[in-house]
Parts: sequence; structure tokens; C-alpha cells
Amino acid sequence: MIYEKIFTMTAGKQVKIVVRGYYSAEETAIEPFVEIWVKQRKHDHFFSPIALGLPSYGFQGGGLSKIKDQAMQASGISDQQFEQAISEFRQITISSALL
Repeated sequence: MIYEKIFTMTAGKQVKIVVRGYYSAEETAIEPFVEIWVKQRKHDHFFSPIALGLPSYGFQGGGLSKIKDQAMQASGISDQQFEQAISEFRQITISSALL
């Protein structure tokens, strides 16, 4: 499953959070993988912020807070916006729409 959420910042910059989830054979829950993309007001396309190093990452290994901090710093999104995208993704994955 792929879920995309776009936030428009005050200066006109847009930040797209793409949350991908895949069922694994061993797990009953979907593990989220997140990509952060940024589009400046004068540009036509989204790009990966350089400060993250990689366009996508997973949340395994307990590094969620460090990864979230890096994503927020590089893109300018708030903690609340990041959590909103993850929360909406989780709500969809547990809904009956995917069954």
C-alpha cells in the first residue's frame, strides 16, 4: 500500500510524505517505510532533500526519533504533520477497506 500526504508550508513550499507499507510473511502488521520529497514554490517537481542522504527509510531498529528529527529538519515539516501522515496511514491499514 502507498499513502501520500502533501503539506503546503507558509512560504509556498510543499512537502510530500510518501508512506509505503508491505505485509511481511512473519508479521501481521504492515511495516511503514517513509519517503520525504520537497517542492519549492518556483519548481515544477518534487526532489529529495539532500540532508536526509537517502530518499526512503524504514522505522526498524528503534531509530524512529532520530529519523523523524532528520526528516523534520531537512524538509521543514512539524512533528504534528509527520505524526498525522503516519497516523492516517496506520488507520487505513487497519480498516476493513484493505480486507
